[in-house]
Amino acid sequence: MGAKWILLVTVAGYSLCTLLIGFTDSVGVLVALRVGVGVFEGVYWPQQFRMAKAWFDEREMTRASAMIQYYGQYLALALGFFLLTPIEASFGWRPMFWALGAIGLLVVLPLYARFLPTAPGTTTRATPEERGGGAGGRLTFAAFGGGRFLLLVFSYFANGMLFWGITLYIPLIVPTFGFAPSVNGLLSAAPYLVSLVLTVPMMLLGDRTGRRGPIAVSGLVVGGVLLACVALTGSPVAQFSLICLGLGYFTAAYTPNIWAIAVTDLPAHVVGPATGIINGFGAGGGGVVAGALVGALLAATGTYTLGLSILGLVAILGGLALFLYTRMRPTTPAVPAA
Repeated sequence: MGAKWILLVTVAGYSLCTLLIGFTDSVGVLVALRVGVGVFEGVYWPQQFRMAKAWFDEREMTRASAMIQYYGQYLALALGFFLLTPIEASFGWRPMFWALGAIGLLVVLPLYARFLPTAPGTTTRATPEERGGGAGGRLTFAAFGGGRFLLLVFSYFANGMLFWGITLYIPLIVPTFGFAPSVNGLLSAAPYLVSLVLTVPMMLLGDRTGRRGPIAVSGLVVGGVLLACVALTGSPVAQFSLICLGLGYFTAAYTPNIWAIAVTDLPAHVVGPATGIINGFGAGGGGVVAGALVGALLAATGTYTLGLSILGLVAILGGLALFLYTRMRPTTPAVPAA
């Protein structure tokens, strides 16, 4: 199927589910609608990288990945914590879902319908290769890269644990530091604001040097080390600083470059399924495991610090897996900057 039509259907689906959440009085219905949001978003995700593969060349891919996925997601998180926290505090949780669902249906959907048809033909209509036709279009394990692909998935699983383990709990962690309640929303957004600032030099460095692998590896390892150190200090300021710097550098160095690596390494007919697998098992699986792990450790110890430190150690392992992937994949000459 063409990416354009999948995007239209999935945006409509997760926006409608979000809108309806604001009206429900049943926990069962709420959970079902949240599952619906996840299903539609899971189908949505790979389409953006099918477009990136068609719209941009290798010299632009880190910037393309950053603009399509990174700034979309992390800018939304930064603004979301900053804007929605006071709305929830003043009016309750329902208006947030009404507003966000309405924006998806009344703003995003018409924009997609109007402007996506101007995209290259390969993104508006599925090619025979993308449909699995022909020898070059078969979705074999070898087409994904064989065992190397599993290393890529594991690195993103570690990313998912670190990112979602913090993101799920940051609105609850910040109030424990004892800062003024009036700034909790801004402080919850701070790690993502740091990330947005650091991304500009990191994505330019990745495209200009072609050294996306080492940069992405440094994101997981350096970010993991900083988060692992949270348990070593009892100072709220130091803990908050480690979280901000760890998440900020990790996301800036890893996220844009890992998607550029995946999109440029994989053949066109594999990009959609492969990025869906990476995100589904990586971010989805990592987020589930991290949420359960941090929650269980919080219940057992009464503190978030041990859970955050373990997330940091897992991220370091993910960095090692990505390092092995970059050493095993076929080497190609760095593409000079235009």
